[in-house]
Amino acid sequence: MSENQVITPEQLEEYMQGLYAKSKVAQKKFEREFTTNRRVDEVLRAIGMKTCEYAEELCTDALNETKMGNVNDKMSKLKGIVFGQWAICKGQNTVDYEDSPLEPGIKILYKPMGVIGCVMPSTNPVATIIGNAMMALKGRNSVIIAPHPMSVRLSVKMVKLLREALESVGAPADLIQCISEEYASREATNLMMSTCDACISTGGAGRVKAAYSSGKPAFGVGQGNVQEIVDLGISDAELERQATLCVAHRAKDNGVPCAGAQTVHIHAQQLEQWKGYMQEHGAFLIDKDEDIAALRALVFPDGGTKLNRAVVGKFPYQVGEMCGLNIPETAKIMLVKNQAWGEAEVLCREILFPIVRYTVYEKFEDAVDRAVANLEVEGAGHTSTLWTTDDDHVEYAAKRIPVGRFHINQPTMGGRIPIITSITIGCGTWGGNSVSENLTFRHLLNKTRVTREISGTQPWYCTDWDNFEKFNPLAE
Repeated sequence: MSENQVITPEQLEEYMQGLYAKSKVAQKKFEREFTTNRRVDEVLRAIGMKTCEYAEELCTDALNETKMGNVNDKMSKLKGIVFGQWAICKGQNTVDYEDSPLEPGIKILYKPMGVIGCVMPSTNPVATIIGNAMMALKGRNSVIIAPHPMSVRLSVKMVKLLREALESVGAPADLIQCISEEYASREATNLMMSTCDACISTGGAGRVKAAYSSGKPAFGVGQGNVQEIVDLGISDAELERQATLCVAHRAKDNGVPCAGAQTVHIHAQQLEQWKGYMQEHGAFLIDKDEDIAALRALVFPDGGTKLNRAVVGKFPYQVGEMCGLNIPETAKIMLVKNQAWGEAEVLCREILFPIVRYTVYEKFEDAVDRAVANLEVEGAGHTSTLWTTDDDHVEYAAKRIPVGRFHINQPTMGGRIPIITSITIGCGTWGGNSVSENLTFRHLLNKTRVTREISGTQPWYCTDWDNFEKFNPLAE
């Protein structure tokens, strides 16, 4: 087909049905022939190792194609996802029987969902491809990648490498396929989601909403707009630690990751000391009204709420050049004064370059209210952090802030905690998602319950309204 030839809906339908048919054949072969957890794990090992082998080349290609972020941080995130998925998946059972944790005597047998359609974001294409692929293949599913038009060449190249890795361990290459550059489009992505057996959508709110409207089971991610509250009473050393980590994490991949802090709520008594720490560790302070207005006009043009894509993944000095601010190339992030929240200030929304806004509060309850107001505009369900020594404040904030991950005395990207690593951060109904936890291979499995009669078993049936104990169907 020539470069300028228009693809008709009929041609697109035929193409997508062809991808799905090949994917289904490969998935069924995978399910029938790879019948031990070790064999499945060898497949994950092969595609994970291949990705790491070509990590620098793939991340360089991603930067060259999308013009977002930087290579070193992309590689760090990529390896974090690959090694994280390997740790989560290896040795875990997706093939054999397991006892049901709730139903005595019942065995659960895991089975694949089938063909998983995976929608890629432009901001993080490399890590998302391998993260989705490892999760899906652990459950003996197959995947079809729908690349973002801004990163289609990288996606096609990466999938080619992964297919080579599959063949090297005797697995069908068609377990991983990618919509070609010729066909890649919004229409193709929508058709893929309605064709596959289930889909994972990582990207903007529109793509996630489309996934849930596809008519197929879907897993999406909510937008980030991470709030960070610094409570009065933490030590000077802890205050500096918070500032250091805030700058470092917000600067990662030029502010593209969704889990970096967007707004910090700081007590008035700590403000000057905290600003000093932030600037010492690489923040460029913007606190003049005219400079903030110029930045606002650039980031959200024409008084709207749609983020200007020209600023996404850019260094602070590059953003400064676009709006007439002289920001040194050494600056890691922008630090912007912001005494408005919620609907009152568009700068309270998620912004995908290295920028942190700060609000100053006098009462802890006001800081929580402002964080909630920002999240209710954008970012509910994702992540927030509280730095404190007051357990009552932990209890108060945790009950009120609508997020799936609430970190205490840690950076917003998490610290040394055993929360499962994932490329897909579910934000629950707050963020319009089906799960409020990090997506794992376990979400991509069907389950068969195998039951046998057990003598003396009682039905799940209780007429005693005064008995508040857990029901036990095996009790006499």
